[in-house]
Amino acid sequence: MDRLKNWIKLKTAPGLGMQGMSRLLQTLGDPSGWNPDLLKAAFQQQYIIRTAYDWLASKDDPPGWQDICRCMDNCGIAYTTVLDNDYPELLKSIFNPPLVLYCRGSLSSALQRWNLGVVGTRKPSGYGKAMTGEIVAPLAKAGITIVSGLAYGIDTCAHKAALKAGGKTVAVLAHGLEQVYPPQNRKLAEEILSGGALVSEYEPGSKLDRWNFSIRNRIISGLSQGVLVTEGPITSGALITAKYALDQNRDIYALPGQVNLPNAQGPNHLIKQGAKLVTQPEDILQDFGIELQPPQQLDLFPELSEAEQKVLDIFRKEQRDISFDELLLLTGFNIGQLSIALLNLELKGLLLKSGGNLFTLR
Repeated sequence: MDRLKNWIKLKTAPGLGMQGMSRLLQTLGDPSGWNPDLLKAAFQQQYIIRTAYDWLASKDDPPGWQDICRCMDNCGIAYTTVLDNDYPELLKSIFNPPLVLYCRGSLSSALQRWNLGVVGTRKPSGYGKAMTGEIVAPLAKAGITIVSGLAYGIDTCAHKAALKAGGKTVAVLAHGLEQVYPPQNRKLAEEILSGGALVSEYEPGSKLDRWNFSIRNRIISGLSQGVLVTEGPITSGALITAKYALDQNRDIYALPGQVNLPNAQGPNHLIKQGAKLVTQPEDILQDFGIELQPPQQLDLFPELSEAEQKVLDIFRKEQRDISFDELLLLTGFNIGQLSIALLNLELKGLLLKSGGNLFTLR
């Protein structure tokens, strides 16, 4: 742990900034090998200011050092640094990569040849949740690792779809790995660890600050060859991830939505700006040079009754969540006829009950 202590001392050195830290690493190498003579020479050559030199040359522990050690031991948290061979190459290539990356699980085995960031609003519609699952599951089954942020909404849908398909997924957190936020996703976090990983640039025990979330988004895109935005308003944090992806020369994909809905504004804006429009998993698989094998191909629509076809046609036309009561008016069916049609469409995998008394296309 002494090596990590030196890296954290570098991260907490006053007045250095990211550029100053990077210049020191390029000049002096791994902080665990620094000695008083090296630091003095760096100070004399004006690589570091007096306050940074005094801190780095001192024998003081970094703030909260004992708590960091305790958290890492109790939670099985490992770390890698930007100078290490097991540090993700894609992430290492971005501007301002995390100097230290903390991990639970096996990040090296979770990250595969192809990794896709999937992000979106914390308040998705039934359409957004259903389409995220429909697109992500075949991608994960085809061997693409799904990278997201474990937040409510689209992040949760993406992680769950990847796991359900037997694929791998990585969650990038905005706080120390001894906790899970939101707490309702603790079980999901444990499921991710079965074949994936939880990662963070924040030391264990770090305070959760709201601005951490936008900063961590550069890691989601940095670990991935591309980023898919499925749903979110124009002010969504998902668009911050897309901006990072653009700066990092990553591909940007977006799921189109109904133009008058706030959650469609973000993806539709990205498409207008040149993002690749995605309506099916094959749109991304083709870019990645992956072909679905016959067992993985999407099933053909099963045979439908006249009533089932009428209900399905309404959903295809409306492209939104529709309540049971509204469907009664739109179809003219009685309660029994509509209930049977909806149940059969759910069983055939064409409709999804999206909460309460609402239904949506899968």
